[in-house]
This record gives sequence, structure tokens and C-alpha cells, in this order.
Amino acid sequence: MSQNITVLVDDQDSRINYLCPSLKQVVAGSYSNNTWTTIQSADCSNGWFEYVFYGTGVHIAASVAHPTQNVSVKLDDGHFVAQPGNGHYDSPVLADGRHTVTYAIGNVSLVPVFDYLTVDAGPSTPLNGSTLIVDDSDSAIQYSAGWTTNPPHPLSFDYSTSLYKNTTHWSSAVGDTLEFKFTGTSISVFGLFSNISAGGNISATYSIDGNSTTQFVPQGSFDSVPMTQLFHADLQAGNHTLFVNVTSITSPRALGIDFIAYNSSVTSVAALPGYTQTPLQAASTTHHSSASSSIHAWAITAIVLGVVLVLGLLLGGVLFARRRRARRTGENGLQRGLKF
Repeated sequence: MSQNITVLVDDQDSRINYLCPSLKQVVAGSYSNNTWTTIQSADCSNGWFEYVFYGTGVHIAASVAHPTQNVSVKLDDGHFVAQPGNGHYDSPVLADGRHTVTYAIGNVSLVPVFDYLTVDAGPSTPLNGSTLIVDDSDSAIQYSAGWTTNPPHPLSFDYSTSLYKNTTHWSSAVGDTLEFKFTGTSISVFGLFSNISAGGNISATYSIDGNSTTQFVPQGSFDSVPMTQLFHADLQAGNHTLFVNVTSITSPRALGIDFIAYNSSVTSVAALPGYTQTPLQAASTTHHSSASSSIHAWAITAIVLGVVLVLGLLLGGVLFARRRRARRTGENGLQRGLKF
């Protein structure tokens, strides 16, 4: 299975804290969960939204119309850093643990669009009930030989719409299949269609643990528009296998798989079947553990030194008191001797 576990967080998740007036919109397709959020203030340069997460990295899918617009991001207790590009943000690799990311945007000529963010999971990331996202290019998805990563024709999206990680697997032949094993309580397959106006059916059979459902092009789908939900199923918690078989299609029409999302029923990445830490995660965990061990050792040393110091002061006080009593006793004896 994949060792790169990624948590998907929609823009309307209650754990995202919006710091300035924002407008949440529900739209038809082309966005995660059919929603996006934009600003209602002329200036959110001190922070548009923030999110607290546990993991080793964060990626924000927010788009601006012009690269020159004022976007900056702050991690934890650092300073805001200006971000070049179209508004998307990818953090560096972080030590596994608790982090806060704050996204800010200044004066804009056109409204920005925030769609979702993802978190790179580490040993500290709570997974139970979280939505995990698996890109079509992930090795956890097994494809038959007929699939291709080349779209049937060039795809063009507006500034706020894109494919997840800009990759897709395409099929234009009956009998193309894929398989994906997961542990969770629900699963959804997202993608898009190409040349659906050419006529004829596009259908695929989606099987969960042997129980099959045939799905056609969802009503209201647009040609070459991403984030179309091709299939969804709610399940009992546990290990499952998804098997997809393309049952009706002819070129130039094409079915594209963008990503798979499922709700996890395990508590952490360590509980996933077949999971082993990647070298990067192991190094992150080792660094975090070493830092914690160093702090722990320093605390123990400080406590021991403090106890020794207190005992030394008490012993010194006792010795001083004894010497003082002895001196007073000698002086009193000398005075009595002089009286005789």
C-alpha cells in the first residue's frame, strides 16, 4: 500500500478558522464537495484563515486571478512569508507533530477562491473519521494495461479550477480495470469525462467486496470539468476492495480518474494494513523523539541538581548551627571558670 497518507480537509470544514469576513459558496461541480470560499473584506493581510493540524506537511488549494496579488503564509510562530505563483501553497517537510498554518491575502483585483487543503499524515495524525485522498498516480491503485496518463485532448481550466496534483488516468476501451484496497467506512471516486457530446454511453461497474453497481455519466456533468463524483458507497468499518471495470465506451470519448477519497476507520497511520514508515517519516519521528528525549533528560538533570543544591544548603545550615552552639557552650564554660 501507499506509505504517503494524505488527509483531505474541505474549505467548509468546521476546524478551519476564518479570521476575516468570508463568503462560503455551494456550486455545481468542479470543486471539492461542490463548495468554495472567498473573502468579503478588502484586506485580509493579517490572516484570511488558519488551520491547526498534526502531521508532516500541509498543502493549500487556493487560487488567485493574478500572480501579483498579495498572498503570504505563516507556519506556527514564524513570520508571514510572501508566496509567488497562483495562490497555491506547499509547505516544506515538517517535524511530525502539532502545527498551525495561517494564510493571508491583501488587496485583490478579483476574488480569490479557497477550495480545500491537504495534510501529510505522520504518526501523530488522528485518522479515525478523517477523509483520506489518494491521487490517481498513487501506487496503491492498480491499473490494467489499457489506461493512459495522456488526456485525449489538451485540457484547459479557469484560474480557480484544476485537477488534483494535475494528473489523471484515462480509459477509452471496454475492459479497462482498476483495483484499490482500503480500510474505512465510505469511498468515493472522482474524475471527469472527455468528448461526452460525441454520443453513446460511458459506463463502468464499481464493485465493493464483490457487490457491483453500474454507473453512467452523472446527470448535469460537463465535458472536461474535474471533481465529478463518479461513484460513492457507505460501508461497514473494515478492510475493503474496490474494483472498477469500464463496461461501455468508444473513442474519442474518455473516462478520467482523478482521485479516490475514503473515510478512514483506523486511528493512525501505524494501524493501516501493511504500513511502514518512509525514511522521511522515520527521520522526522527520530528528530522529534530526540528533541523530546533531550528536553526530558535536561529536565531530569535540572531536578537532580536542584535536589542536590537543596540538600547541600540544608546540610550546611545544620553544620553551621552545630558550630554556633558549640562556640556558645565554650564561651559560657570559660566565663564560669573566670568566676572561680
